[in-house]
Formats: sequence, C-alpha cells, structure tokens
Amino acid sequence: MKKILILIAVSFMLNACERDDICIDPITPKLTIRFYNNDEPTTLKSVSNIEVRIDTISEPYTDNSQTIRSSTDSIAVPLRVDQTVTKILLTENSTSDTDRNTDTLEVSYTPESIFVSRSCGYKDVFNNVSYRIIPESDGGNWLKGIETVTVNIENEDQANVKIFH
Repeated sequence: MKKILILIAVSFMLNACERDDICIDPITPKLTIRFYNNDEPTTLKSVSNIEVRIDTISEPYTDNSQTIRSSTDSIAVPLRVDQTVTKILLTENSTSDTDRNTDTLEVSYTPESIFVSRSCGYKDVFNNVSYRIIPESDGGNWLKGIETVTVNIENEDQANVKIFH
C-alpha cells in the first residue's frame, strides 16, 4: 500500500511540472560576425589566431565551450545589455609578438527587453544596429570594410555582419 501511495505522489509531482518550467534555449542573442576576403567579397576567409576582447574587459572573451583565440571565419560575441555601444577589440595574429594587429569594431544599438516565459524570464534583443571600424592613426587597419546583414539582432541563426579583411 505504501508503494502505491508513493507512486501516486510521484505521478502528481511529475504532472505538476509544465514545459514552461524549463528554459532550454539560449535567450539573449550574440552578435554573429563572418569574415570575408576583401579581394573576393563572396569568399569566407579565416582570421589567423584571432583574439576577441570586449570593451574594458582585460581578458580575452570566453564562451562556455571555447576561448576565442584561434583561426576561424566566424565568431559570436555578446553585446552589453547595459549600454548602447559595445567596442570589440579584434586582434589578428594574437600569438605573434611582432605581427599582432588590433582593430576596434564599434557596435551601436538600442537594447530592448522582451518577456519570453516564466522559466526563461526576459531576453534582450538589439535594434537599429550599426557598425564602425575605428581608424588607426597609422592607417594600419587589418579590417577593411563592413557590410550589415541584419539591422536587428533577434537570434543567432544567421550572420549579422560581414567584415572584409
């Protein structure tokens, strides 16, 4: 009899859980950047040993699964939700002592909080996004151009910006 009561109690507890009680999807989208060849604008081009830093954070950006300090043709970087501008420092050849080259990408946007569900809470999306490469005084930018793909960042399903180098 005790086993039946325990079984009934457990089944009531399991029925009390709703799908809404578990948040399984990532919420606030990251800025997805794809790197392209400046001479052949339709061809992806990896950046050698890229290192990514955000704003005033001194350590390279790290995600749960990786540190962005490798050769790749695309990256996903979080934007600051407490600001309307995020400066992203992109360093090419980050492992070299003599050939390092850091450029700054300034991203301007309007953050908006949207209620998702009880379990997930709110997510932030970024509207009216614009990009600017901050010119170096010596003219030695390795970032050569920008093409906006999406003006609003609502998910990470596609690239938001193309950068040519």
